[in-house]
Amino acid sequence: MAKMHKSKLNVLTTLMKQIVATLCGILLPRVLIGAFGSVVYGATTSIAQFLSYISLLEGGIGRVARGALYGPLANGDKTQVSRIHQAIRRFFLKIAGLFLIYTLVIAVFYHDIAEVTVFERPFTFGLVIAISLSTMANYLGGIADLTLMNADQKQYLTNAVMMITNVLNMLLVVVLVWMDANILVVKLASALVFVTRRVFYTGYVRKHYRLPKVSADGCQLEQKWTGMGQHIAYFLHTNTDIILLTLFADLKLVAVYAVYHLVIRSIWDISSSFAGGMEAAFGELIAKQQTEALNRSYRKYGTMLTLVAMVLFGCTGVLIIPFIRLYMAGVTDANYIQPVFALLLLLSEAINCLVLPYTTLPISANQLKQTRWGSYGEAILNVGLSLILIQWNPLIGVALGTLMATLFKALFYMNYTVKHILKCRLLPVLGRFLGAAGVLMAVSGGGMTLLWNVPMDNFFVWVLWAVVVFAAVAAVVLLFALVTHPKELKAMLKSPLSGRTR
Repeated sequence: MAKMHKSKLNVLTTLMKQIVATLCGILLPRVLIGAFGSVVYGATTSIAQFLSYISLLEGGIGRVARGALYGPLANGDKTQVSRIHQAIRRFFLKIAGLFLIYTLVIAVFYHDIAEVTVFERPFTFGLVIAISLSTMANYLGGIADLTLMNADQKQYLTNAVMMITNVLNMLLVVVLVWMDANILVVKLASALVFVTRRVFYTGYVRKHYRLPKVSADGCQLEQKWTGMGQHIAYFLHTNTDIILLTLFADLKLVAVYAVYHLVIRSIWDISSSFAGGMEAAFGELIAKQQTEALNRSYRKYGTMLTLVAMVLFGCTGVLIIPFIRLYMAGVTDANYIQPVFALLLLLSEAINCLVLPYTTLPISANQLKQTRWGSYGEAILNVGLSLILIQWNPLIGVALGTLMATLFKALFYMNYTVKHILKCRLLPVLGRFLGAAGVLMAVSGGGMTLLWNVPMDNFFVWVLWAVVVFAAVAAVVLLFALVTHPKELKAMLKSPLSGRTR
């Protein structure tokens, strides 16, 4: 029971963290674009994505390590926990060295790669270095400590740290922009704020875990190479589009993509926050072979996540174009009104959220190897289709390529999890999934069409319409739930995420 209460706390704080991150994330791009323009904002976004490519070398080690830690943590085996923790730390120290070299290469050549005209070459070099600092701090111990805390269901603590640093960063950026600081100073200050996260994680682990000093020699994290495939798929899902737009389009389209992706990805983060901590809770239940509690909690978790995602993504689909019109009012250096692109990107992220229950259990069960082809297939489809379709239409092409790859991953993981972990029939599960996606698409497209010519001259009017849209979408989703998830809905409303661990 204590573990499930901790899971509820993780869910609540994850939701709070994502709401804070969304508010900060929506404010900051508008501040930066308003102060520096779409090209400068597009350049900083592109640099961050180029730097993130080094994470391909991480090989999904965090996901693999969490799966390996659930058993020792559940059994109180501090020696094995320490050995795994040291193995993670040692691995990322090597990545830090490679990241330093990679950063210097990007700093030297990015000015030519992206054909930057708004900065001089030395300024571009400094901007790349500044943006890289927070990632370097993560590799120098932050990821190892964060992985241990999350595997031990201490996600509520890491969530609190992230909320505080996000707010501090937002306030600092607003003040620096108000003081007419240049973009290099702004990005350097932001990086230093996020470095403080690493300091907290390291201090907490040293004080509260008191792990014995053991060598990591002989500690081979199983399925490390398999984890790389799943990590690559996730990385490509979140990063490929901006890189391709940088190489084959221009930085203005990068800025347009980044704004829409920020809004829609924030909705994904808020929706998925309702699953915060559940992976660790399921991992412990599987390690203790508490099958009944696992199935009971899983059904409620899956139903809740599906319904929340349908409501939030449905409202976003209806309201995103009016929001962008208000949000980007006065910005005329790029066309930010892209309804077809918005719907494709939204549907892709919605499907990625709807399938989250089916991608979580294989991680909790430490069965990454068995699901590797789902990740490999998604990666290949994402890159291949996007490369082809970007020649036809840059924004819509990359969004469509990502959507098709995400749909493949969804079907693959549903099939595997249903057959090999839940051991139930696939057809009803597939029917509910396709029904949810269909309802979401109809609500989003229909609602966007109905509100297209409705005047919304300020955010107050937009909020009033948002209340109306929320009520209408929630009613449609509730009707869908009564038809497709009656038992799960009743159990969820009676006792959300309550699975007992007797």
